Amino acid sequence: MVSNARDLPAEPASIQPLWELKLGSHSYSIPTIDRGRIYIGANDAGVQRAGYKPTGGGVLLCVDQATGKLIWQLPSPRYFAGIKPPYHFDQWNCGICSGPVVEGNRVYVVGNRGEILCLDRDGQANGNDGPFLDELAYMGITNGPEAKLEPTDGDIIWKCDLIPELDVVLHDACASTLLVHGDFLYACTSNGIDDRHEKVPRPEAPTLIVLDKRTGRLVARDDERIGRRLLHGSWSSPSPGQVKGRTLIFFGGGDGVLYAFEPPEPSKDLQVRTLRKAWSYDCNPPDFRVRDGQPLPYSKTSKNRPDGPSEIVGTPVFYGGRVYVAIGQAPDHGNGRGCLSCVDAATGARVWASELVERSLATPSVANGLLYLPDNAGNLHCLDANTGEQQWVHPLGGADWFASAFVADGKVYVGTETGTLWALRAGRQLQVLSKTRLKSNPITLTAADGVLYIPTQHSLLAIPGK
Repeated sequence: MVSNARDLPAEPASIQPLWELKLGSHSYSIPTIDRGRIYIGANDAGVQRAGYKPTGGGVLLCVDQATGKLIWQLPSPRYFAGIKPPYHFDQWNCGICSGPVVEGNRVYVVGNRGEILCLDRDGQANGNDGPFLDELAYMGITNGPEAKLEPTDGDIIWKCDLIPELDVVLHDACASTLLVHGDFLYACTSNGIDDRHEKVPRPEAPTLIVLDKRTGRLVARDDERIGRRLLHGSWSSPSPGQVKGRTLIFFGGGDGVLYAFEPPEPSKDLQVRTLRKAWSYDCNPPDFRVRDGQPLPYSKTSKNRPDGPSEIVGTPVFYGGRVYVAIGQAPDHGNGRGCLSCVDAATGARVWASELVERSLATPSVANGLLYLPDNAGNLHCLDANTGEQQWVHPLGGADWFASAFVADGKVYVGTETGTLWALRAGRQLQVLSKTRLKSNPITLTAADGVLYIPTQHSLLAIPGK
């Protein structure tokens, strides 16, 4: 959520875009920029490929950073087997929500069908690399003259299908982003409740898994039985930190608990190992869970409640020996009490917690000792990262549940569901630089080489700076 990019525009609306890339009807993926290319996920409503018909599924796009022109794409139709109870996912036209992770000549992403994919950075332009060789069937293009691979098609190296391989029940969307660390790939399984929103069908299924990044083989899994305490779904993304000489993997659970795991030791043994928990911390204050000796119910679409416990959706952020994380719920559950926690990364002990922030799905943005976080109610908060003291709060004029604040070049950029993009001065004093109304709702921004990239529900804009 923080970049060292410089010379970015304070008033993006006043500048002609370098280019605009049309996406689909929905997009939630944060663009990844790597060596002159941009990778981004969307739904498949805008896919133009001979022989492919949009299905309400997803697509991963690789485009040229300078021009926005397509290099390759991998359409991913909705789950072929059909969505049957107790499964309840990939039904909102969200597409691929995961942020692509690029390392060397490999691209890793969580697909809309509950598959962890490893792809060739160059797509089919350098041939079809295995072991996976059936991209046409994956895209659903099996008949007619179009049933042949093109240089602009994506190239899957391997895939791990979470449903048959781990027996998880995905819920709503596979929205997490992968973590590559060493030889391992860490992934949230998106295990959740059933289609009737009544129970967790697979309470013993893992929530955090570790794969061999070269082969996709399952290396390790958690054994915390998070599913037994699951509130709704599992959507948080893992993150790493180096704490007093040891590496820890931080993960926000769908039970509202922050976990720290130790990475598995490298081994030639093919046996699946159990991740060792270093510590855990409940990010819900006690009175969020129990009142007058009775457990508080979780807010639901059918019965919104401003109180009660919430899960962790945003990514835990490691900074200065501490971990920062917020709790929140789906926006259709209504606004309600939230909590932003700061935890000692070595011990899991509470440093401070602020209930001034309402429910939030955002990832905290920490820069120069300050933390910026929008909440579902539509307020951007600035707090002292060391003490938790609120520096200022700015009403955004619209709810914010699909975007985090992006901090770069002394500016804070954040969007709302009303299509407004704000630019504020980063610092302890509130200063609004600009308010821009876009044609579509902006998602979390990013920047590189003096260009501000604004992803929206419908397109990706490249706005040059100085």
